[in-house]
Amino acid sequence: MKGRMNRSYSEQFFSGTQQESEQRNVAVEWLRNRSTVLCGAYLLFLGLFYGAMTTLCSPTLASTLTNITHGLLTFLGLHWAKGSPDPVAQGEYDGLTVWEQIDGGVPWTTSKKIFMLVPTIMMLLALNATNYDKQYMAVNLPFYALCIIPKLPLLHGVRIFGINSTVGIDDVVTTPSKLPPKLD
Repeated sequence: MKGRMNRSYSEQFFSGTQQESEQRNVAVEWLRNRSTVLCGAYLLFLGLFYGAMTTLCSPTLASTLTNITHGLLTFLGLHWAKGSPDPVAQGEYDGLTVWEQIDGGVPWTTSKKIFMLVPTIMMLLALNATNYDKQYMAVNLPFYALCIIPKLPLLHGVRIFGINSTVGIDDVVTTPSKLPPKLD
C-alpha cells in the first residue's frame, strides 16, 4: 500500500497534506464547478431569446438589455463583492474582490480568459443585433468597459479614487518626512 487514503476531502486540510496554494476558498470554489458554466450560459441565452421573442421589446433592445444586465451583475458579483464567507479563512480574503481571489490571483488563467471572453461576445452580439447603431453603441460600450477594465492584471488590487476600499486594509500609510517641532 502506497499510503493512507484520506476519508474525506476536508481531512486534507487538517493533516497538512495539501499545499498552501491549493487550499479551499469558498468564495471562488463554486466557479470551478461545471454546472456554474452551464447555468450562466443558460441564463444569458434565456435573457437574449426570451427578450427577443416577446413582443415587449425588439431584438436590438433585448440584446442591449441583456448586455447591460450581464455587465452590472458581473461587476457587482466579481469586482465589488469582497472577502470570503468562510470563517476558517480568518479574514485572509477581506481586502480582495472575488475576481482577485480567482485562481489565487494569477493573471491570464483559463477561467479568467473565459470571464473576459464572455463580455466580449455579449458586446459583439449586441452590436451586431443593433447593426452598429451609434446610439446603442454609446449605451453598450460603457458596460463592456465596466466588465473588462477591472479584469486587467494591471488593476489587480487597485482601488481607483478609493472606491470600494476596505478601511484598515487598503489605507494608505504615509510617513512624515520631518517630525513636527516639539512645543515645550
